[in-house]
Amino acid sequence: MKILLVTFLLAGTLLLLIMSLDLIMGASLLEVFAKAANPFRLMEPTEYAVVFLFIISLGIYLLKTYFFKKKDEDNSSKS
Repeated sequence: MKILLVTFLLAGTLLLLIMSLDLIMGASLLEVFAKAANPFRLMEPTEYAVVFLFIISLGIYLLKTYFFKKKDEDNSSKS
């Protein structure tokens, strides 16, 4: 329960920080909410490539850990 509280507290604080910085830079309130609601709309193609590579590497890591756990479970059940 504490982990969820801390996660939402950090996310909310960072969202307020982003919104306040946009307001300080002179964006209208509508633009601030639009940027906060959909940050991927403002990304450049190189940033999309970095996000895509991150997602691919995360997927490979998760698949690798899944298969190693499955392999260990099969070896322990055969022994």
